[in-house]
Amino acid sequence: MSTRYGISVTLDPVFTAGLHRARQVICSQYGCWAAEMHSVHLPLTGYFSCPEQETPSLAVILERIVGEFRQEHQEVSLETVGVNSETEGKGSVFLEFVDGDGPYPGTGAVSLLQADVAEALNRLNLVVGGESLPLRFALLQYSGLPAQVFQSAARFAVGVVSGLNLPSRVSVSELALFRYESAADEGWDEGAWATDLSWQIVNSYPLLPARYP
Repeated sequence: MSTRYGISVTLDPVFTAGLHRARQVICSQYGCWAAEMHSVHLPLTGYFSCPEQETPSLAVILERIVGEFRQEHQEVSLETVGVNSETEGKGSVFLEFVDGDGPYPGTGAVSLLQADVAEALNRLNLVVGGESLPLRFALLQYSGLPAQVFQSAARFAVGVVSGLNLPSRVSVSELALFRYESAADEGWDEGAWATDLSWQIVNSYPLLPARYP
C-alpha cells in the first residue's frame, strides 16, 4: 500500500447532500465507481507524499492559515458554472465552480486560501507541482467508458444536476486534510488509485461560523 495526502474544502452540508445524491445516481447508472471512492469535497491540491513525522507540522500550519482566514472573511461562497466533461484518457465529468468573491480571477477568498496552502506545502518541501487545480467536483471519474457511452453519461449528468435545482452559490464550510491509501505505487494523478482507494480525514478546520446547531 502507498499513502498520499490532499487538502480540500468542503461545502455547505445541504449542498453537499445534493452533490452526493447526484454522484450516486450517475455512478450507479453507468457502473463507474472511482468518483464514489471520494468524499464530497473540492480539492485545493493534488495528491502529495508526506512523511508521517511531518503531518503534525502541516496540521499546525493549516490551523494558522484557517485562523487568519476567519479573521478576514465573514462569508465566502463559490458560484457553480456548470457540468463539463473530459474525454482524453479519463472519461470524467465535473461540476465546475468559480471563486465568487474576487473582482478578478484568482483574487477571491478561496483562490487566496489555495495559494496560502500551496505556499505552506512548499515551505515543508511537500511540492505537488503544476498550476493551481481548478475548483471542481467529480461526478464521474476515470470511467473508461466507450466514447458513445461516455457522451451519454455526460448528458445524463447534466440532466441529473439540473433536476436537483441546486443553488448557483454555495458557502464553503471547512478546510480538510485527507490521508489516502491505495495499492498504486505511482500514477496517483493519472487515476492509478481508481480501483481500491480508501481515505480518512486527518484534520478539519471550520472556515466560517457553523450555520447548523
